[in-house]
Amino acid sequence: MNLSHFLLRAWRWSPLVLVLAGAGQAGAQTFCSVREPSRLIREMFPRHTGFRTEMLEITSQTASTLPADLPFVFDRREVTRHPLFIVMEGERIAGYVQARTQPTRWGLTEYVWALDAQLALLDFRVQRSREPGADQLGQSRLAAVLRGLTLDQMRQRWSAEWLRDLQSRKGQGDVCPTLVEGAVAAGVKTIWLTQEIWRVNRRALAPAGP
Repeated sequence: MNLSHFLLRAWRWSPLVLVLAGAGQAGAQTFCSVREPSRLIREMFPRHTGFRTEMLEITSQTASTLPADLPFVFDRREVTRHPLFIVMEGERIAGYVQARTQPTRWGLTEYVWALDAQLALLDFRVQRSREPGADQLGQSRLAAVLRGLTLDQMRQRWSAEWLRDLQSRKGQGDVCPTLVEGAVAAGVKTIWLTQEIWRVNRRALAPAGP
């Protein structure tokens, strides 16, 4: 086997290579990107009238404030700037959209989560995945089961038993369990990042008082 064939197979099948190959600023910038924002926002917010983009910056200091009970860690490539899509219906904010990447059995899976205006879970899409059953997960009732849950509610529910219950629901029999767990963790991470970072950004941009 020549070197190019070896590297191709390693890229396709090795989670370790997937982690190492994305090192550097360029990899960090694309690690959590919404690839088709107009289409996905239209699907998840059918009544929207537009959206704007702001940047969230995840710093090492931000990552260090992550509560110990949250079911994920930050990948080093996430310590950079990420787009937050703010979805509008007329003059009001209808919700928020972010992409999050989680490790699953066959590598990295990209999820796009939508939150409502109160930062509760609304809907998600699997954007890219090598996992068996990724298409079925998008057609399952997982998003409907999680819809409306807040960060505190997700933290209270998170357990191995709850995940097994989610994984056993109708329409998910052929879905890889780590794909379901990744979707839930990506949803929790989306809420936490939007809450912790964007609100800080808004305070920083607010005009100073008298």
